[in-house]
Amino acid sequence: MRTRERESSFQGLVEAGIALSSELTLEALLQRLTETAAELTGARYAALGVIDVTGRELERFVTHGIDPETHAAIGDLPRGRGILGVLIRDARPLRLHDIAEDDRSVGFPANHPPMRTFLGVPILLRGVAYGNLYLTEKEDGADFTGEDEEVVTLLASQAAVAIENARLYESSREWARQLESLDEITNAMLSEMEPGRLLQLVVDRASALLDARFVAVLVATPDGLLEIAAAEGEQAEELVGFRLAADRSKSGRVFEEGAGVRVDSVLDDPDADPDLMRRVGARAG
Repeated sequence: MRTRERESSFQGLVEAGIALSSELTLEALLQRLTETAAELTGARYAALGVIDVTGRELERFVTHGIDPETHAAIGDLPRGRGILGVLIRDARPLRLHDIAEDDRSVGFPANHPPMRTFLGVPILLRGVAYGNLYLTEKEDGADFTGEDEEVVTLLASQAAVAIENARLYESSREWARQLESLDEITNAMLSEMEPGRLLQLVVDRASALLDARFVAVLVATPDGLLEIAAAEGEQAEELVGFRLAADRSKSGRVFEEGAGVRVDSVLDDPDADPDLMRRVGARAG
C-alpha cells in the first residue's frame, strides 16, 4: 500500500473511532461498524455476525450492501455454517481468493448475490469473541490485502471497546427502568392505592420489564384455592378471577415453599394446572 493510501486508511480509522464512540445503542453501533469496514476496504458487501451465548452459532447478522428485496428473497439469515463458522471456531483473521474454492465452504442459498473474495476478522472483548466482521467482493475484483486485514483488525479493536460501552449504556438504561418501576410501585403502596389497582400496576410493570407474554398475580382464597387477581398479556381479561387448586399447581408449590421457581416449560411440569396451561398456552422460559 502506498504511503498516501496508508495515511488515508488510518485517517479513516481515526474518524471511525470518533464515530463509533458516539453511538450509544448497540444496534446502531453494529450497523455503523459494518458500513465503516466496507468503506475502509472497498468491499461491496459487509456483515457483522454476533455470536450467541453458546459460542457455536450466530444470533444476529447485520449487513451492508444487500437491499431489502434481496434480503427477503434469500430468506433466513445465516447461523454460522461454512466459511462463516470457521471464524466462530477459530477466532483469527481469514483471507480467501475465492470462497467457493475453499473445502470448508457450503455454498450460498438461492437468490444470494455472487461472492468470491473474502476477508473475515474476529471482534474480541478481553480475549472472548463477541462476533466477526465479514467482507466480500473487493472493488475491481481484487483480493483483500494484508493491509486491509490490518486496518479491519484495528477497527475491530476499536469496536470491541465501543461495543462494551454500548452494552454498559443499555444495561444502565435497563437498570434505571427497573428502579423507576420499583419506585412507582413503592409510591403506590405508600399512597394506599386500592389493592386491585396496585396489583394491576405490578403485573403491567413486570410485563414490560421482562418482555413477558403473560404475567399474573395469584392470591389465596378463603376456601383454599388460588385466584388470579391481576393479569397482563394474552387472554388477561378472561383469566382474571380464574381459580385453581393450590395442592396441584405450580403456583401452589411456590406459595407453599415461599421461594421462587423457574422452569423451561410449564406445560411439561407435573405441578402445572392443565386447565390453566391450556387457556394460557404458556411456555415460560
